[in-house]
Order: sequence, then C-alpha cells, then structure tokens
Amino acid sequence: MRMMRQCLGATAAIMLAACNLDLQNPNQPTEGQVTSSPDGVIALATGLQGRFAQSYGNYAYMAGLVTDEFASTTAALISISDAEQGSVPPGTGIAENVFNSIYRTVRTADDLLNGANALAGQFDAGTRSGLRALAFALKAESLGEALQSYQQIPINTFGQTAPTYVARAVALPVVRELLDSAEAEIAATPPSTFFNNNILTPGVNLPNVIHLLRARYARMANDDATALAAANAVGRTGPSALSLLTFPSPAVNFYANVTGGTNGVSPRRQWRLTMEAGDQRFTWFVVPSATATGRVGALLDLWNRYANPQSPLPVYFPDEALLIKAEALVNGGQIVPAQAVIDSVRTDCTGGRGIDDPKACLPPLAAGQTAATLLDEIYRQRRYELLGTGLRWEDARRRNHIFGPVAAPGVPNEGQRCWLPYALGDRNANSNVPPDPAESTSFPSGCTY
Repeated sequence: MRMMRQCLGATAAIMLAACNLDLQNPNQPTEGQVTSSPDGVIALATGLQGRFAQSYGNYAYMAGLVTDEFASTTAALISISDAEQGSVPPGTGIAENVFNSIYRTVRTADDLLNGANALAGQFDAGTRSGLRALAFALKAESLGEALQSYQQIPINTFGQTAPTYVARAVALPVVRELLDSAEAEIAATPPSTFFNNNILTPGVNLPNVIHLLRARYARMANDDATALAAANAVGRTGPSALSLLTFPSPAVNFYANVTGGTNGVSPRRQWRLTMEAGDQRFTWFVVPSATATGRVGALLDLWNRYANPQSPLPVYFPDEALLIKAEALVNGGQIVPAQAVIDSVRTDCTGGRGIDDPKACLPPLAAGQTAATLLDEIYRQRRYELLGTGLRWEDARRRNHIFGPVAAPGVPNEGQRCWLPYALGDRNANSNVPPDPAESTSFPSGCTY
C-alpha cells in the first residue's frame, strides 16, 4: 500500500508513467483489466484521486484567469495572457485541458464503480463503501466543474462513443444525486480503517468532502434547506476539518507547477489591495510585491505557500461551509443568525478553530445590516477566502456580474465571459457537440444556462 500512496502523490501532479491508466502494453494494464482484481480496483482508486487533483487544478487555474484572480507571468504563452483578458478561442489549451482532464476523472470514477460492483464479494463492506463513495463524490465534483465551465455538458459517458450534451437544468440534478449516493453509501456502511489508512489520500476526510460538496451544489440549485443542513454537517474544528491533496516529492502541487514557464500565472495584486484594512488573509496566499508584473503588464503578487512544490492543496476551505450557511439563512429571512455566521468568518484569527486556513482577523460587522448588505458581504468574504478554488467564476455568474473582456493594462472586475468554447478534440470526434455559446456584448450581463 505504501507504493500505491507514492503513486498517488506522483499522479496528483504529473501522472507519472508508472501510474498511467491509458498505456497499452503488457506491463501497463488498461482500466478494464485493473477492474478484474481487488488489487487492481484499489490501484484504480488511487489513480482516480491523482486524476482529480489534475482536473481540479486545470479548472481552478482557468476560472482564475477568466475572472479577476490571476494573470499571466512574463514567460507565459500568448494564449494565457489572452485568457486573462477574457479571450479563449476554440482549440486553446485552456479549454481543451479543462474538458479532457475532467472527463478522464469521470471515466476513471465510472470504472471504479464498475470494478467495486463487479468484485463486491471480494471486498469487506467498509472498503467497498469507501470505494463507491469516493467514486460518486469525485465524479460529482468533476461534472460540477464541467457545468461551471461549459454551457452544456455530457453526463452519460460510460461506454458511450458520442455522448449527448445537456443543459445545466439536467446536469445539476445528476451531480446532486451522485453526492446523495456518496452520503448514503457511507451512512449505511462507514468506510473501513483499511480504506481510510491505505486507499484514501492522507489528509482527506471523505465525509467532510461529501457534506461540503452537497452544500455547494444545493446552493447552486437554490435549495437553501439542503444547503443549510449539509453546511452544518461539515466539521469546522481540528485537523480533520481541512481536507488536503498532498504532494510528496518528487510530485509538485498544481500552482507551484504553473508558477513559471509557459503556463505561468500569479495572483493579481488588486486581490490584496482591495481587501478591507486589516484583513490578514493575504498572508496565507501571497507574498506582497511592488515590482512583479506579468506578460502584458498586469501587477502581480507572488505565491506564498503554493510556491513550495510540496505544499498541500485544499480540496475546499472550511469557511466556505459557513458562507453557504450564511447565504441560506439570509434567503430564509434569518438576518441576525446570518450576521453571526459571517462575523465568525470575519473574526477568525490566528489559532482559531485549530485549522491552518486563511484568517481574516477582522472586527464583526456593525449592527443593523440588511439582507442586501449581508449578501454583498458574503460574496466579499468568498472573494478573499476562496482564492484559487475556481468558485469566483460561478459567483460572478450567480450575481449577474459578468462585465466583459478587459484589455491590458485594464484590471478586470469579477467575470469576463460566461463560458468556455467546447473542446475541439471532442467536436471532431462527436457530432453531438453543440455550437459554441455566444458571449454577451452588453454588460453587466447574466449568462444563459
């Protein structure tokens, strides 16, 4: 099992050949072959976690570029600096990488489910439930990232050579059903010690991941009751409240991997400079700079902890659950409790909750807040709490804050475009790929789902 953990650490950054699930030679079994034995299924589960780390990184990287979070560094390709100005033509690596890596993760999750079911009698109940819950959860989040990137997405891809694309109204319930299945799986049979210690990535708390994702997508569906209940279930204190993707050497975390070179990005300096006076969260994410500039002149700060190649990457930040809870309470007219939750995010300071996450160290809000001012505050807190998670783009769409492309040296405000163009590779192979959605020409704009 130690070898499997080492394999996972490597795949999380670059999918080393020893863990590659696609190579076709006698010494590198295919995904179909590895599902025919328990050891193969377990190896597939570790490979799934590596693939998820890569697809999650591609999605968050892209979403940061087409909003106001990231800008290209000096050595980056023109396509990266174009994206930071809202331009993503069909066929560019950004659009292709997001789609391809997401659906590799989805395919591996489907294979894991197939293998865990086919070999059900060869696993103890707790190990099988852990395998299935992991597959359900990571497939759900991957499809969720796809529906936050593309106007329509394929959802039934297992064994399909030309899957059909569906709108968000069809895809989002599927994402939520997968997460409900993950929760039901571990509620009925808790994952075994063997699963938690030998298969699951060290530092990940699977129940918390599932609760958080259920809250995230319930919020997206405007299901406040479920969002509130799921957010309340997320642990908020102690080390288990923070689930981390780890990168033991020689693996490299995603943002360290794209700090320099042709894909280089760094946080825009405006993210730090627009913070409320006294907000300390910038120290978690960035090292302030007065001189760093990007390929087309954007003012940049430098990564702090993500500059360390082995620094872990959070699957989520625990205060996301609190901000989801606050939004559900506001929508339910519970203004005073909602403000108390927001204040718990604002006042969280060094040592708070026993978690190494961003700490604002701000004073509580003044009394007399309204629903409108609290919603503004929730999204302000999300901006500074959730840097680099990809959620900024969906937040911009949710508030009709797509303000259009901003050419250098201008500084963008929230979202610059609604969607990515569909992957040309899939279009060339699949006649069911719809036309690329038309981007709005008047701003601020909502997005057509």
